[in-house]
Amino acid sequence: MSRQTWLFGALFIIALASWQWFRNDTEAPVNPQDYQPDFVATNLASVQYNRLGLPYRGMQAEYAEYYEPLSMTLMKKPVILLYSPDGQPQWRLRGDDGTINTGDNAVLTGNVVGNGLQPDALVETLTTEYLELDFINNQLRSNRQVRLQSPQYQAEGLGVLGELDQQTVELLNETRATYFNP
Repeated sequence: MSRQTWLFGALFIIALASWQWFRNDTEAPVNPQDYQPDFVATNLASVQYNRLGLPYRGMQAEYAEYYEPLSMTLMKKPVILLYSPDGQPQWRLRGDDGTINTGDNAVLTGNVVGNGLQPDALVETLTTEYLELDFINNQLRSNRQVRLQSPQYQAEGLGVLGELDQQTVELLNETRATYFNP
């Protein structure tokens, strides 16, 4: 190798070291608007209707923040109402906090209570600390301790999987139940 090649190599290494040494390490400034909700609502109430004009989902919240880039709504004291295909109230689910991803799913946390609203509902009350609602598959699920109550029985277990359109709920693990004779 010639001296000229060594000289260009050394200059390249010095330039690279200088660039690393003097480059600006500050990250791009955070745009405060990136973390601001697109709208905020208090005492929010909303009902969605199907093509026949019958309600299929309702939502209420004491406080809600909607983030458009994420298609997500954060809520305080949310209440979600689910309706049967004929427009009759089927479930009322509420919690301390909630998140709804538009058209996809909802998560309720903190003192979650679900009430079966149909007269022939097998589950009158469902309580847990965490509950996911899958709107695409019409399911509810939790991996936490769950308690089911009705006038005929009381059951507890770890985890639940429910089919909303079939009105079924299955406790997954460590199930204990007490049945009452009328």
